[in-house]
Amino acid sequence: MKWPGGKTQLLPTLRRLLPAGNRLVEPFLGGASVFLGTDFPSYLLLDAHVDLIGMYKQMVKRPERVIELARPLFSQQAANEEIYLFIREAFNQATPPDVRAAYFLYLNKFGFNGLSRYSAKGNFNVPWNRAVQAPALPEENILAFSERAREKAVIVQGDFTDAFKLAVPGDVIYCDPPYVDLDDAPTFTKYTAEGFPRERQQELADLARITAARGIPVVISNHLTSETRELYRGAECHEVEVRRSVAAQASDRKAVVEGIFLFKA
Repeated sequence: MKWPGGKTQLLPTLRRLLPAGNRLVEPFLGGASVFLGTDFPSYLLLDAHVDLIGMYKQMVKRPERVIELARPLFSQQAANEEIYLFIREAFNQATPPDVRAAYFLYLNKFGFNGLSRYSAKGNFNVPWNRAVQAPALPEENILAFSERAREKAVIVQGDFTDAFKLAVPGDVIYCDPPYVDLDDAPTFTKYTAEGFPRERQQELADLARITAARGIPVVISNHLTSETRELYRGAECHEVEVRRSVAAQASDRKAVVEGIFLFKA
């Protein structure tokens, strides 16, 4: 998946910093790079994004069907704005779960920068990415994700607070929430219609402290700013430089410093 804030760049550092445990709990699954790039015995994977989790569940349950439906969409003929807008409109209507999963995958790969944005009415409204070349359908990745998830993971649609309620001693929680704003630029946080305001950031930080105090370590990644240092005070902070990938202009996709905050049990 193309997903804002994907953790591929952070994986080497995360693999080093994540404590050992029986299960990794991810309340913000997103593009699933941490699930795919780590090796815990089992996983509890959550996200509030209904369409994202719906797609993942279909990939686990019926991967060949999702591939079959998506294959004609990942063609050079579909790499144009007219087809993109047609699929986007069809997606915003009532569609069966398997078709919706294939459409969402198409919109993710053909939409601008992999953004997932919805109008106030709940309609997906990300514009076409204007790419001349159609991306390849990731068939092997879908099958690999399906096999790994069937063997090791439980996937749930829900709020991040649900993940904390389900966590038990022996678990490790890794949180990749929508990021706080940098000092010089706004950050895209509206992955769902509700967004992720400052109050929710505080709620997450408070839950992390409470959960670590009951013996379950919590790791959170976010921009490294004065705000996040205050939000996650008491946590062990590790700095990592990464490159932005969401800005409209390539020249604006600069290196920024992110923090990995570890609340030890």
